[in-house]
Amino acid sequence: MEGLALALIIAMTVLLQATLFKRTAFKKLDYKCEFSTGEAHEGDEIFLVETIYNKKLIPVPWLKVEINSSRWLEFAETRSVVAQENRHVTSSFFLRSYQKVTRRWSLKCLKRGVFRIDKVTLVSGDLLGNATNSLPVDVNAEIQVYPQTIELQKIFTPVNHLQGDTIVKRWIIEDPFIISGVREYTTRDPMKKIHWNSTARTGRLMVRQEDFTSKFGLSVILNVQSIENEYFDAVYKDFIELGIKAAATIFDIALRNGIPARLASNGSTVDGERQMIYTQEASGRSHISSLLAILAKMELRRIRDFEDYTGDISEGITNSEIIVITSYLTEGICNILRKMKLKNNTVSILVTNKSVNQDILPADMDVYILREDVLKDGEDTLKDAG
Repeated sequence: MEGLALALIIAMTVLLQATLFKRTAFKKLDYKCEFSTGEAHEGDEIFLVETIYNKKLIPVPWLKVEINSSRWLEFAETRSVVAQENRHVTSSFFLRSYQKVTRRWSLKCLKRGVFRIDKVTLVSGDLLGNATNSLPVDVNAEIQVYPQTIELQKIFTPVNHLQGDTIVKRWIIEDPFIISGVREYTTRDPMKKIHWNSTARTGRLMVRQEDFTSKFGLSVILNVQSIENEYFDAVYKDFIELGIKAAATIFDIALRNGIPARLASNGSTVDGERQMIYTQEASGRSHISSLLAILAKMELRRIRDFEDYTGDISEGITNSEIIVITSYLTEGICNILRKMKLKNNTVSILVTNKSVNQDILPADMDVYILREDVLKDGEDTLKDAG
């Protein structure tokens, strides 16, 4: 009888604690999940901050938080499960009475894009883990990851070196000035501007005299079509991603030098309802930020054939320095760009495919292609994508 009574007491205890913890686990329990910043760049390290507050006397013996995020947000020092484009992470807590806990996950932004965590699932139960319950919680955490900027002069090389330092080449080498002579050094000049040959000749410190040469606005035309005959998603996605990085770099230069800029593209953004891109030409941090936001959300899928799209917008761009970023060229595209030059525009072309047919490259425009030593490690990936 004593054994039966003891077994009955144990069973009742297990049942009571199971009922108690299952019913009270999510009562007066606040949970919040947010990114430490709303904006970042590729390669940046940020934080995902979890805050949970047990606002009752009864403790929570265990609590699991199931987080589903993008695979392109890499959680440091934790094991996560990656499936296709998603990453699953589990966070565990023990909460005493009236305890508040804050946990910061270190994340690395591996890729441009807009990433959201819409919901998490809270799972809790009794001391033995037998009686469990779950609760979905809206968190609506979002971060916008801008494309990484790159060193253009280390990635692209001019096809025709005989053209000299043209006004377009200055964009590629990130130098918005041209050298117009030398003058005597002043205390406001940085040491790196000292012209040592002139200094030795005159016996006085001399610096390079630089004149700002930009008279026009800047128009970046980005082709998200990786080959001429392409009707759905980009075949060679690396070409387009490199072009997006190049565009972001050019807009960064425009911001630092106060040059009005616009973006045109035959693609659309993830929230653009398949609307092609053609922005106004403007300057300032807010405008450039809006252009970078568009690049962050670009889909790798063309809406209209690039040659047709370029023809459509060609009449509307005048008095502009046009930079075309594309992985291929056709004679039709080159002819449209020649017509655009007649409208007081300058035109340069960045080709993101080093295997482009060089016979089609126009000799009457500034053309830059990938250096031979760029993306060697990625060539197999490009072949596989084809």
